[in-house]
Amino acid sequence: MELDVPDMTCGGCANAITRAVGGLDPAAKVDIEVSTKIVKVASALPPAQLIEAIEAAGFHPSMRH
Repeated sequence: MELDVPDMTCGGCANAITRAVGGLDPAAKVDIEVSTKIVKVASALPPAQLIEAIEAAGFHPSMRH
């Protein structure tokens, strides 16, 4: 899945998102492009669950179409 995360501004933000997803699914693959504010996640978990984890870390992701 691909997410837009408009309030991700730096590498620290990217690390927080990676930790949030990894805490929920240690096997997830996370690819983050801070410059375009895009987070790509490969996980067996439902997208809603991953979005909740990212929101709990203080960010506001939305699904890309």
